[in-house]
Amino acid sequence: MKSTYKEFRERAWAMLEGKWWQMAVVMLVFLALSMVPSMLGFPMGKWSWTTLVLTLLLCPMTYALKAGFLRMDRGGETIKAGELFDIYKTNFAGSFAVVFLTILFTFLWMLLFFIPGVIMSYAYSMAIYIAADHPELTPMECIKRSKELMKGHKWNLFVLDLTFIGWMLLALLTGGILTLFVAPYQEMARAEFYREIIAEGQPEEITADAAVAAEAE
Repeated sequence: MKSTYKEFRERAWAMLEGKWWQMAVVMLVFLALSMVPSMLGFPMGKWSWTTLVLTLLLCPMTYALKAGFLRMDRGGETIKAGELFDIYKTNFAGSFAVVFLTILFTFLWMLLFFIPGVIMSYAYSMAIYIAADHPELTPMECIKRSKELMKGHKWNLFVLDLTFIGWMLLALLTGGILTLFVAPYQEMARAEFYREIIAEGQPEEITADAAVAAEAE
């Protein structure tokens, strides 16, 4: 990995310059909708199938958010809140499948042991970006490529996430309000991380295909 963690954050910060408030609005919409399942699905504090269904329906929205940050990181247009809903019309099945499968596989690993579950969550972490770059791939192919791409990089991404702990603590002190700005910052840094590791050529076919996808944008 050529860049330092500081450099990832600096590039992410630069990409968000002049867009902080717009991204805060997008994140507000995303987080508010993410809270709906817990508010509607736990009447009287009891678990409900409603919660599960509503939570699963948020999978395409998660895809749209991460794909949007990747596009922004490549110099594309800023994410608009409407994109979180447009995905349900343009690519519901594909976006749902890749997010659902990454969550499912991570959960199954967590059932074995917590630490292997965390490790595998990082192994699967690039699947959404790969799916955004390569809509012709199946969700399972995206997950497989993510595992290949993250060989030797899982620890690096974990440490990058750890560098945001200070910001997260500040977010807690503000009652979560600062999360609207910290979350886009971290998401952009992760998109930068993806761009760098595919540029390293691991594996080669991902690098070549991603370059074509970036030029097409």
